[in-house]
Amino acid sequence: MPELPEVETIRRELEAVMPGASINRVDVRLPKIVKVPTVRFRRVLHGATIEAVRRRAKVLLIQLSNGYTVIIHLKMSGQLIWVPRCGRMKVGGHPIPGGIYDLPNQYSHVIFHTNHGVLYFNDQRQFGYNRLIKTSALAEWLETQGYGPEPLEADFTVGNFLDILVRHRRKRIKPTLLDQTVIAGVGNIYADEACFAARVRPSRRIQTMTVAERRAVYRGLRAIMILSIKKRGTTADAYRTATGDKGGMMPFLKVYGREGKSCRRCRGIIKKTVLAGRGTHYCSSCQR
Repeated sequence: MPELPEVETIRRELEAVMPGASINRVDVRLPKIVKVPTVRFRRVLHGATIEAVRRRAKVLLIQLSNGYTVIIHLKMSGQLIWVPRCGRMKVGGHPIPGGIYDLPNQYSHVIFHTNHGVLYFNDQRQFGYNRLIKTSALAEWLETQGYGPEPLEADFTVGNFLDILVRHRRKRIKPTLLDQTVIAGVGNIYADEACFAARVRPSRRIQTMTVAERRAVYRGLRAIMILSIKKRGTTADAYRTATGDKGGMMPFLKVYGREGKSCRRCRGIIKKTVLAGRGTHYCSSCQR
């Protein structure tokens, strides 16, 4: 699924066009996608104005004028399509074969009709969801989800990161980075890249890592995510930005997706293994 940089890219692009739009009607074509009674979902959203598009971890938060927030998680195959009354269509998330044609189509499960345009929530595999919650209760709900700190926030210091690793010192570094209750928004791509930047194998036990190596993982993780947001995300498998374009980060990746190729740092060979159920890439020479 899209990781923090990809979801943040979509958020920024939707934030540029959606605030100020008033919701005239909501169609719920697949009730299980909406985690509240559909009658209530439609009633609460009717007449509300979109104030902002925010993000926490890998979820989008559409803040409304009536004191409610719509929570959207794209999961494995979700797609958001914004069709304005005037201008260019925007498509974010996972491309679905035929998903942008003849809207609404078989993949269009929730449709938000506004005075500025229409937002379609499409999902091929139906793992994503829309949820409605009072904005005043949003912080508490997010707390119940157990999300860890945001890795790009100013208060996520190297000291905080080192404290986290001490608490998880018996675990392997990559699965720890992937644990959303430890750090929010990190996924497979950026965990691999952060470990490469630190010259640490993803399978290393944290307790075997020096303080310098732990600091290097912190620096690598933040640097790779900042660069990815600048490049508008990584198109691996099926991600697209909200303009429907491919993210530009792929050429800058050092290990992810480069199995069997030469390391760009030491000319060793990039290998791929499975760790915690995830495909894992590392240099067999300069990562130890």
